[in-house]
Amino acid sequence: MTDWLEIIGKIQTGVLSPSTSYGAYLIMKVTERAYGLDIVPAETWIKVGNGEKKTKTSYLSCLDDKKQQMKRVFYEHRMDKKGEIDGSYRREPEVREDGWMEIEIGEFETGSEGEEDKEVVMSLTEVKGYQLKGGIVIDGIEVRPKPQT
Repeated sequence: MTDWLEIIGKIQTGVLSPSTSYGAYLIMKVTERAYGLDIVPAETWIKVGNGEKKTKTSYLSCLDDKKQQMKRVFYEHRMDKKGEIDGSYRREPEVREDGWMEIEIGEFETGSEGEEDKEVVMSLTEVKGYQLKGGIVIDGIEVRPKPQT
């Protein structure tokens, strides 16, 4: 149980394939008795070298059926309007085939072969809510190539 959650990972672009788009994902599970993970969104960001920090937000657990129904009843109209205005909808973890869940922290591209080796820093933090959180199991951060489109 904690009220402060901060996860940071680092990797050098030199150990990755050149000229490739990568995604960084927090791999996790949420227990049945988890609490405090769906109230305030966590901030995720990724930064390559001295480049710009790319920031997003995501909740650490999915709303259960009762909470989803309540949200639809009370907030559906307001959420639709908000989404129309700024395109923001609730980002939640996605369940993987292996039973774990993942949240995309961000994406980045490696330089061409022979370019300078840069440090990629990835982070997920939830420190604004001040409510207790429990029932989250972290496996780590996975960096993998993004599918080519």
